Amino acid sequence: MGAHSDKKLGLPGEEAPGVESAVKMLRAIGDDELPDLSGQRVCVIGGGNVAMDVARSAVRCGAEKVSIVYRRRICDMTAQDAEIAGAQAEGCEVLELTAPLAIETGEDGRVSGLRVQPQIIGEPRRGRPAPRAAATPERVIPCERVFVAIGQDIDSKPFEDMGIACKWGCVVTDSDGAVPNFDGLFSGGDCQTGPATVIRAINAGRVASANIDRYLGFDHKIKLDVEPPTVQFKGKHECGRCELGEREAGERIHDWNLVEQGLTEEEARQEASRCLRCDHFGFGAFRGGRNLEW
Repeated sequence: MGAHSDKKLGLPGEEAPGVESAVKMLRAIGDDELPDLSGQRVCVIGGGNVAMDVARSAVRCGAEKVSIVYRRRICDMTAQDAEIAGAQAEGCEVLELTAPLAIETGEDGRVSGLRVQPQIIGEPRRGRPAPRAAATPERVIPCERVFVAIGQDIDSKPFEDMGIACKWGCVVTDSDGAVPNFDGLFSGGDCQTGPATVIRAINAGRVASANIDRYLGFDHKIKLDVEPPTVQFKGKHECGRCELGEREAGERIHDWNLVEQGLTEEEARQEASRCLRCDHFGFGAFRGGRNLEW
């Protein structure tokens, strides 16, 4: 079912008009319901690809200024480097080492600013350097709209009400995907691991199907009746990957057309000639290429 709910900041003023979900904003744009941000100053909280998408979309929706607020360093962002560079090229301001503290509101109750605390990077925690409050005064970033893009969750409460164990908003399962104390119930994908990639969800589906098959008393195996020929490496050599070019930032911010440009004929021919070792990473996955069998 995916993780379609947004995580909350847990900050004072979060319920004020003008504080919105990044996920809902992108979903609305996908449905051709474009928000009018003309002349507004926008703060986007987060450092992932969703945050970059929202920031770049805000520019196209007429925002006067877009600031991406992130409590860690730019190099710690989970967004792809190309997304970060694209946002900066389109005029988005990236405020690294800046932690949100509260949403400021005006007399009308609407958002008027984002109160933040400058950070300093410190010792590693959970695999990467952790920030802490710097000896610098708090400040307020004036804005009329705040988009929250700090991650996505599932709506775990209905499952918890059924007695299903959940931790950090995710369904708890055994190693085979079975839900403890619920005979015949299996879980996998985003609702078990948290938001991840499509291919991980597909893998979870295949793992679950195999374990459900076994639970039902069977032990079906994936069989392939095609024997691929022996790989010939004659004439093959290493070759760098051709990257897609992009339209100029000053042009693309005025429309919703594709940012990336396609490969030229020369580049396409070269890419098609590169050996991607399908024998090992593709079909070969069924012949021992994976560590674990599905």
